[in-house]
Amino acid sequence: MIIRIILALFISGASGICYLAGIARLMSGLLIGFGSLVCIFFGIIFIVPEENRQLWFPVYGEGSAWPFFLLALVLAGTVALLFIKKKEVVVSETVSSIHLQYLICAFFAYILSVFLPSLLWFPSEEKRKQLDPETIGIYVFSGTCLYLLGTIVSLFLFYKASMGAAQNYPDLMRRVVLALFGIFQFDKMPAFVAFLMIYSPEAKIIYPSIAALALTAYIPVSYLLIKLSWQSERDM
Repeated sequence: MIIRIILALFISGASGICYLAGIARLMSGLLIGFGSLVCIFFGIIFIVPEENRQLWFPVYGEGSAWPFFLLALVLAGTVALLFIKKKEVVVSETVSSIHLQYLICAFFAYILSVFLPSLLWFPSEEKRKQLDPETIGIYVFSGTCLYLLGTIVSLFLFYKASMGAAQNYPDLMRRVVLALFGIFQFDKMPAFVAFLMIYSPEAKIIYPSIAALALTAYIPVSYLLIKLSWQSERDM
């Protein structure tokens, strides 16, 4: 357990340092590529027969694998696009307290986009007993839509914060925003939410289609990472 924590801290620190050092495209490619691998992993889960699946990943129930593979293909395409396009010119603003406010609001909005929908994803035990699986599914779907909306809003605020620039550091806030994503592992939030949708060893009720919907949050996250990487002062 301690080794896992140390490894996670090392990866987070290395990601943040790479972004601060200006190695934006390479780091963004790795993060988006990881998202593509996650989608492939989820797709494989639903290809393997349920009785064999329990030996290595306890997911109870069946679901379609193609949405996960389709999303993996889309993310792989964005990685290719990331390295094909040349540096993008951007109109920057002089960094001020406004950009810091955008950054703080985006940070908490991104976190709340996960915690608030959890009220719909995980109703109380008493309420769960009163509801049938279809009604619970509606709750889970509504929570996922709320999560996607919150993610898009927070990413927009992150982008507004990234427009701040100093005279000697024209991509100052872009590096800060990207470093925050790397340090706090914000890029992996869609994978975490999707995992919550299909991992239910107690109730054994899963929602593969909603999990695939949650994973589509990788698309706006990837767009932000790619956009800021294109606009970075130094590219790989």
